Amino acid sequence: CSLSSYATGESPNMNGVCSPAAHVHYEERGDTTVSRLGNFTINIYDSDEKVGYPTLCKGRFRAMDKSGYLFEEPTSLDVTAMLPELADAGVSALKIEGRQRGKAYISQVVGAFRTSLDTIAEGQLNARSKLSTLSEGQSDTTGAYRRSWQ
Repeated sequence: CSLSSYATGESPNMNGVCSPAAHVHYEERGDTTVSRLGNFTINIYDSDEKVGYPTLCKGRFRAMDKSGYLFEEPTSLDVTAMLPELADAGVSALKIEGRQRGKAYISQVVGAFRTSLDTIAEGQLNARSKLSTLSEGQSDTTGAYRRSWQ
């Protein structure tokens, strides 16, 4: 969020969104689409890629001759499959991100987690949640929990 504030000159806390819409721009360049936040290029997408909303933490950058998502993949974090492991590690609370989301979205996400937790409490295997239809780009990640760092 600090990087977004730097790129836009606005606090991300003012409107509840990290990349204020007034600073988001898309440009077509030949067979690619460029997403920009303010004066900064966040990502360059080939014609066969889905174009995401440009937030700095989910941007694709080039460093040391490698191109990739340095901070976070442009997908939604879903740890429901890891709930038994998290519980075994002593985790007793989760934060579910719902900023800029509607009541129906929040209800579905919280309901899916409640169902998963109840299933685990009953001693049953934790079936994979059906949150992918709510995820950015219909894909999800376990984020840093399963990421191999270089």
